[in-house]
Amino acid sequence: MTCACAETCGHADAPMARALFNRVEMMNQPPSLAARALGIEPGDASYLLTGLREDVAKDFVRVMLAGRPSIDTTNQEEADDE
Repeated sequence: MTCACAETCGHADAPMARALFNRVEMMNQPPSLAARALGIEPGDASYLLTGLREDVAKDFVRVMLAGRPSIDTTNQEEADDE
């Protein structure tokens, strides 16, 4: 799931963020080592990882909520049952 979300990220720096994400999350490299391997500063790597992780989390929530009834629908059904 995380790989699929990371692959669909639409930001301009997405290729670098995906490469960094792959090294840190999939290959278990320390972020500083992954940053060095990609030729970027550790602070920039942290920024990219934070943004991509946020995007992945949002996409995960959207996927998990897909197909679930909305809160308005659930509340209406409860009111109809009374």
